[in-house]
Parts: sequence; structure tokens; C-alpha cells
Amino acid sequence: IDCDLRVSSAHKSTVHTLNVVADYESRGIPVVVVAVAGRSNGLGPVVSGNCSFPVINCPPAGPEWILQDVWSSLHLPSNLGCSTVLGPDAAALSAAQILGLNNHVIWAKVRAQQLNINCDLMIADRKSAA
Repeated sequence: IDCDLRVSSAHKSTVHTLNVVADYESRGIPVVVVAVAGRSNGLGPVVSGNCSFPVINCPPAGPEWILQDVWSSLHLPSNLGCSTVLGPDAAALSAAQILGLNNHVIWAKVRAQQLNINCDLMIADRKSAA
């Protein structure tokens, strides 16, 4: 899956953030935004409120801050549709599943991974039952 890494702050460089969003909307391609922002985690909600793309919040909080930081990603202002996951692997898989809705190659790769995990679990179960 092609991806771009962009650096912006919803609080410190709002105009730049909105310009980045407008640029992606003008491209006419499927986009899923994974917003990685700490502390108030405002990036995802700001992006979600200003575009039609799916937005996945993925706060980079370590174990010492997770209980405080995650709430700003979960308790959103009204009429915003961000989802929140904890961990970059979960964010990448969520984005792949969304993009796979309209791309059969991505869908097949996600499905193959799921089936491989299922097979591994069944093999482990058989070994443990023996």
C-alpha cells in the first residue's frame, strides 16, 4: 500500500494541516488518514472535520500516559467520525481493510493474512489437544 508520511500540527500549524488535507482531496484517489498525535490528540478530529476521508487516530502514548491521552481520541466533539486504535499495527490493518473495500488486491492480501492466522491457530489447537 502506498503511503505518505506528513508532519503537521492541528494546534500549531492549523493552516498547513488544512492545506495538506485539501491537497489530498484534490487528487481524487482513495485515502485513509492515520493521525498520530500526542497530548490532546487534536489532529484526527481536525482532519475528520475538514475532509471526507476515513480518519484513524493512533495516539503514540506510552504505558505511563495511555490512560490520560487516549480519552482525547475517544471523547470527540459531535459530528466527527474518527476511529481510534492503540498501536501502529492496528492502524495499518484498519487502513488496509478500508482501502480493500475498493481494491481487490489489498482485500486479498488482508484476507490471506486472516486465513493464515486462522490456520496457525487451528494447528496450535490440534497440537495442544494431542
